[in-house]
Amino acid sequence: MFKQTHLVNSVRLGLICCAVAAPAGFAATVSVDSNVEEIEKIQVTGSRIKRSEIEGPSPIVVLTAADISDKGFSNMYEAIQNLTAGTGTNQGQGYTNSFTPNAETVNLRGLGANRTLVLLNGQRVANYPRAYNSENNVFNLTTIPTSAVARIEILTGGNSAIYGSDAVAGVMNIITKKNIEDTTVTVHHNTSDAGGGDNSKLTITGGYSNESFSWSYAVDYSDQDMLLGSERDWLDDFNDGPATETQPEYYRVNSRTIMAGGWDGGFVYLHPDEFGENICDQYPDLELSERPSRGFYCGRDTTGDSSYINARENISVYSNFQWDFAEHHQLTADVLYWTSDAAQQGGYGTSWRTDTMTSGYHDGGGFVWDAENGRDLYLQRTFSKEEVGDNKSYFEDDMLYVSLGLNGTIFEDYDYQITLSHSATDNKEYEWLIASDKAREYFLGSPLGVEPGEPGMDYNPNYDRFWSPLDEAGRAAIVEKNDSTADASVTTLNGFVSGSLYELPAGELGFSVALEYSTEEYEINVDPRTLDPNTGWGNGLTGTEGGGERDRYGIALEFEVPITEQIIANVAGRYDYYNDDTDVDGAFTYQFGLQYRPTEDLLLRTSYATSFRAPDIHQINSGPSGSYLGITDYYLETKCLQLSQGQDTGFNEVDLAALQVQCDPDLPGELKEGQTVKVTQTGNTKLHEETGYSASIGFSWDVTENLNWTFDLYKVKIKDQVESWNSDNYFRKERDCREGINTQGVDCDFILSRSTRFDGSMPNSGLTVESWNSTYVNQALNEQTGFDMQLDYLYDAGSWGEFSAEVKYTHVLETVNQEFAGEEIDKDYRDDYLNRALRSKVDSTFAWKKDDVRITLTQMRYGSSWNWEDPDPARNSSEERRALAGRLAPWLIYNLGVNYDITDQHSVRLGINNLRDSRPRNDKSFDGTDPWFYRSTYPTMIGVMGRTFSFDYIGKF
Repeated sequence: MFKQTHLVNSVRLGLICCAVAAPAGFAATVSVDSNVEEIEKIQVTGSRIKRSEIEGPSPIVVLTAADISDKGFSNMYEAIQNLTAGTGTNQGQGYTNSFTPNAETVNLRGLGANRTLVLLNGQRVANYPRAYNSENNVFNLTTIPTSAVARIEILTGGNSAIYGSDAVAGVMNIITKKNIEDTTVTVHHNTSDAGGGDNSKLTITGGYSNESFSWSYAVDYSDQDMLLGSERDWLDDFNDGPATETQPEYYRVNSRTIMAGGWDGGFVYLHPDEFGENICDQYPDLELSERPSRGFYCGRDTTGDSSYINARENISVYSNFQWDFAEHHQLTADVLYWTSDAAQQGGYGTSWRTDTMTSGYHDGGGFVWDAENGRDLYLQRTFSKEEVGDNKSYFEDDMLYVSLGLNGTIFEDYDYQITLSHSATDNKEYEWLIASDKAREYFLGSPLGVEPGEPGMDYNPNYDRFWSPLDEAGRAAIVEKNDSTADASVTTLNGFVSGSLYELPAGELGFSVALEYSTEEYEINVDPRTLDPNTGWGNGLTGTEGGGERDRYGIALEFEVPITEQIIANVAGRYDYYNDDTDVDGAFTYQFGLQYRPTEDLLLRTSYATSFRAPDIHQINSGPSGSYLGITDYYLETKCLQLSQGQDTGFNEVDLAALQVQCDPDLPGELKEGQTVKVTQTGNTKLHEETGYSASIGFSWDVTENLNWTFDLYKVKIKDQVESWNSDNYFRKERDCREGINTQGVDCDFILSRSTRFDGSMPNSGLTVESWNSTYVNQALNEQTGFDMQLDYLYDAGSWGEFSAEVKYTHVLETVNQEFAGEEIDKDYRDDYLNRALRSKVDSTFAWKKDDVRITLTQMRYGSSWNWEDPDPARNSSEERRALAGRLAPWLIYNLGVNYDITDQHSVRLGINNLRDSRPRNDKSFDGTDPWFYRSTYPTMIGVMGRTFSFDYIGKF
């Protein structure tokens, strides 16, 4: 194997090959032996080697395979989500019924899961083919097997000038293992104290090498059991919630599994006895239930029916090849294949409601007319898995990554690398649902008094069918399989040359120049029924479709300039051009870094980098997509407050009666029911790029031979951030426009044209929001200031062994937010109720090692966050509820691990995660649904699993 120069290592430390070129810290394969040696010097916890000798102008966090094991994580995505810089919210398998419940992401700095560029050995990889939260293209961290990972390098902050577009919140480069000589077998099993959610894993790594050839492989198999809420005694009953004393009584009732409703001066339930004696007794898991002020129905406590951890079986195979086919020239290849079968359970079962019927077959609020009994009728029913055959959703995912590279040295002094890579992901999802139009025909019959095929709202319902268990004939009549597929791919060709231009008085002037071409495409196809307004699904399921492609070209240049023996400047610039349907075209970004070493033990550093990011491809190419969204109806709440205070609402008699139906008589300014509205959304080709900058200043100091301290103050700013139109922002504007307040600079005609409301004459739903037409928009401003700090300490106690400590701490000092240009800039957004991101996060690891034993204790601290209740009277008019508002205390998790080396070739590890069996924070304000904590803020998997025990065996042969 040939050797790299010190200059190449220095230049490449700040350069990722996929985007512009391959730096040593992020490079994949040039001179593997020496590269690994250099990287190892900065990643060993408690190392005596001085980190300041190889630290650069921008701080880099290194997470090794040993770190993942020591901290007790079973997989890579758990370890990455634990990064202290990951202060933002996340969705994942704990978010059942979301758009991407089988994908795991990381949200650095709270800037969005789509703003971190993820690389594999310096190359771009395909994003998850589904749109995250129906909006963004993100990378699925579950696709990378832990057994193949040597280390993960994370550079936080905008670095578009080095890595190209997407590198706004940070860059994460996953470096795989190479030059493996021993065959290593690892067996892992993890189980919980309370049972359920077991995880088993078998990995085999090995390889072969000689003087000119190296081959390495890693095979990974894992099997994870599903965990239901019913498997936890604090998640299996609606009375388990912390707010039972403060909740309205109607919250603590069984779910409406089978219910018929009517209209009698307001929405009321029709007693099941009207349709048959003891009719609920036909179902072994249902009972006659009552909701105060509404009436009786057949119900069930569904608190524990949803899964919080998916059933998941993963298989991955990774292989790396390296061949020195000539002196100073090497051919490399990487292949990774990953496949996964997973399942989740979103509740008791699938459902059908009359409000999901095609428009024209019902009136507002989903009522139909019961012609035989002369009354308005609303029907709602949830079917058990015995009735429909299965109540789970299934996911089949595949990912393939291949790369071919040529690297080496030319003209004796210049390193080069050329890489062609291709990555593709495929996803299939399916479940069994109720076909809405077929259920309408089955339970209600054909509409009366109209021509066949024409809409109508008069029926003679078949109540025997509606109230009776669904038999095989009924299943065949109304149950269908909902299939959807998605795929995405990215192909990249890039190359670079780096070396020394000439000798300066203080050292060599280093340079790197790179070229890149990349093409990406994706396609999402939902079941034809999902978005068809004439058919639909009985549970109101919607979806997002889309598809498109685009090309990207990039050219980059970087210099490392030694000004004096102690001062080095790093300068970089890059131009990216996008060929797509937007007005983005191209943009130039630049970066400047400065390193000053007054002594061998101290590095002072600062950097400034501009950022540029094109809109996600789905934000451009999304087809007409639908979803259901819970909203706060500020307009009706304002009217309810006026009504309670005896003020003139300005309503006519019909609308005033409808308002009285909507308002909660016991809570002034509150509605009886939360509102869920149908949202339609399409892509926006008029979007322009996000721009901004990232700056940092800090130091890395070897305080003593065994103590290292790094501290970096950072600031990240993004302008014109692309997001879905914020619903809270929209419905506040809609209220203001209807009330004629705060309308300066607001286009009220445009605002009011984007949503519709039911007419006041509609039973139950009068005046409420019927639909909202949203889109993606360039919002104004997101800015964050904070610091990252790390302490590493190693103490050799002689015969008592070695003690080490590592503390990583991120603290957000300020977050500035502006929803749209021209609006007030909120400089206190960090502490705002609407901000679910954490203010601080700490990861501490303490270890003791003596002879063959190593004990590790890890503490993870999630900072404080707001509870469930909004303290702002403009958004929460209830003084009683506002009194419950406050911040929750930080959440602490402890993991304990004991490693024992039986021999040099065999070792075992025993671990206890969440040692104290602690749960995510909540309080009496949480009157929502289980699991009674913010799943997007806290790691749901850890929170619900509780205390777990793990065993690992590692054998080398």
